[in-house]
Amino acid sequence: MTDPRYSRLASLLVNYSCRLKKGENVLIDVMDIPDEMTVELVRAARKARATPAVDIRHSRITRELLRGTNEKHARLARDLEMARMKKMHAYIAIRGSHNATESSDVPSKLLQMYSKTLRPVQNYRVNKTKWVVLRWPTPSMAQAAGMSTEAFEDLYFDVCTLDYAKMSRAMKPLEKLMTKTDKVHLKGPGTDLKFSIKRIGAKMCGGDRNIPDGEVFSCPVKDSVNGVIQFNTAT
Repeated sequence: MTDPRYSRLASLLVNYSCRLKKGENVLIDVMDIPDEMTVELVRAARKARATPAVDIRHSRITRELLRGTNEKHARLARDLEMARMKKMHAYIAIRGSHNATESSDVPSKLLQMYSKTLRPVQNYRVNKTKWVVLRWPTPSMAQAAGMSTEAFEDLYFDVCTLDYAKMSRAMKPLEKLMTKTDKVHLKGPGTDLKFSIKRIGAKMCGGDRNIPDGEVFSCPVKDSVNGVIQFNTAT
């Protein structure tokens, strides 16, 4: 029996994040995640009367391809992926990993060359499609969080299947306030920080590009930051 949380997550990604419509094409790009989740994404896309295409990747195979890649191989991958991407209206990517350091022995110069060669595909996807990307919960992620695998999965699905439409409505007033704000003063244990965000603007992130999500971000005016800050997490 499929975990019902898979269905809820798939529905959110298809109907809220990507807002798939009848007749649209969506590329479902997954790596090292349960087949059941991929099936639920396909079903959700078809329920929205969209046409799904699926790319199933495996980190060990990707590592092997990258260890022996060259410019000819990278250009071939770029051309194939670009041709496919230009037929898509939306893109959903979920990345899992059985080993978080699977590609650690791939020479950095090969990774850089491959990434640079395929950058036009990423640029097209970001600028021309509706897209959302997320990680899949793994034992290594649970370990990094200092949690059991089960507890981490529960946390993951709780935050990834929130009512993001409701959250976005709640964040709107903060976005408006930050857009017209000049001076910001942050105070807390070990923190007393002042800076300006005048004319910088603010951007609300409510689950339409990344899941989990939930922030309104801006940045300080250059050279306006003054004070001290304390981080209460391990570095």
